[in-house]
Amino acid sequence: MAVARPVRVVIIGAGERGANVYGARLHTDPRATVVAVAEPDDDRRAHAVERFGLGDGAAVRSWDDLFAAPPDADAAVVATGDAHHVEPTLGALAAGWHVLLEKPMALDDADCRRIVEASEAAERTVAVCHVYRTSHLFSRLHEVITSGQLGNVVSIQLSENVAYWHHAHSYVRGLTRSSRVPMLLQKSCHDLDLLAWLAGAPARRVTSLVRPTELTEANAPPGAPERCTDGCPHQPTCPYDAVAMYVRLEPMLRDLGQHRWPPGLRAVAPALGKVRSMAQDAPLASVRRAAEWRRWPLTAVSDDPSPEAVTEALRTTRWGRCAWRVGDNDQPSAQTVDIEFTNGVLASFTLQTTSHRSMRQVRVDGTRGTAMGELAGLESWLEVTDHRSGRRRRQRFPLGTDGHGGGEAPLVDAFLAGVNGDDDGATSAREAWESHRIAFAAMAAASEGRAVDLQR
Repeated sequence: MAVARPVRVVIIGAGERGANVYGARLHTDPRATVVAVAEPDDDRRAHAVERFGLGDGAAVRSWDDLFAAPPDADAAVVATGDAHHVEPTLGALAAGWHVLLEKPMALDDADCRRIVEASEAAERTVAVCHVYRTSHLFSRLHEVITSGQLGNVVSIQLSENVAYWHHAHSYVRGLTRSSRVPMLLQKSCHDLDLLAWLAGAPARRVTSLVRPTELTEANAPPGAPERCTDGCPHQPTCPYDAVAMYVRLEPMLRDLGQHRWPPGLRAVAPALGKVRSMAQDAPLASVRRAAEWRRWPLTAVSDDPSPEAVTEALRTTRWGRCAWRVGDNDQPSAQTVDIEFTNGVLASFTLQTTSHRSMRQVRVDGTRGTAMGELAGLESWLEVTDHRSGRRRRQRFPLGTDGHGGGEAPLVDAFLAGVNGDDDGATSAREAWESHRIAFAAMAAASEGRAVDLQR
């Protein structure tokens, strides 16, 4: 049954994804309204109350408090920490709500099954945020494959090249530095989902190899102090210098400088770090959108983006630690995964963390053609070549300033359509389960040195 009024949404976890991405989009969408928030951090909760115009009692500290007296709502965004997705999702389903669920669904197969079965029993959508399916590049690539232009798909190659500074931020200094939440699952279930989606069949067999991180105490440069703010002698040459990363924004500005900007904007891009407030208030929408990248990663370091506040955070928090001296980080430097699908398609995936910039590169070879594409930062392209004629067509896509190649807005559109009973096209929990099964199999294959056969 269609919901005539705006979809009433509860935000569970008001951090970067919950509040700044999906909450912000839903709040400004006339088809939805944010009615409540559950967030344990006092500052984030207060900010959400102000941002979404919530009344008294609409913001609580925990999902337990929320479910003790559930508000009148239709849906929930679950964007809690990676290890805490299962219970709030099950609670939301029990309350009768649809769920937009951040990946990963869960950290083991049994909990994935619990979510799938609860979603189907409640007859409610759990749309998993596999946002790259709706990106310009991969949605178009899927269309090319399903149209038959490539013939029968034989092989797929996909690589996720994580920039060195992104790795240091998220997987060395950051919250996901421990392999208790494996990087392959937390970051690359996106890619494993893409492989299964593009192959069009479940996985049959998986193998994997892992290279451990080099960022350990044993490899620390001689004389490197505990913090980058303590006068490190290697600062001028260290790629992981926190001051260069967070105060001067050097890696991010270099990344922006490598983009193929529209005429007139190339000179603007490097200056965005210095004129953030001007850029965000600029009359040109394209300039305002280009400034959005500044939201992350600084929001993880300090709510106040001023150089003084960021420098103080580097002196007092983990974000200023020498990347070699963090001590409790054990995410890998690289991992490869090879997959045989039940329809015979072979796929290979490489996750590596020392790239000059963050980018995904994909190649699909079929019996009649080849497709190659790249998504790097704000830009993406796809090239399709026909074997018989040799005709080559390259398509460049609009700038994707959301950080996911233009996929976030259509993901929210699909979710709202599903809540309203329309054909949504969102990635269901059952569909998303396949990418998680592959990840669990790959981790077992890497640790045990064997191929893992998958059976439902």
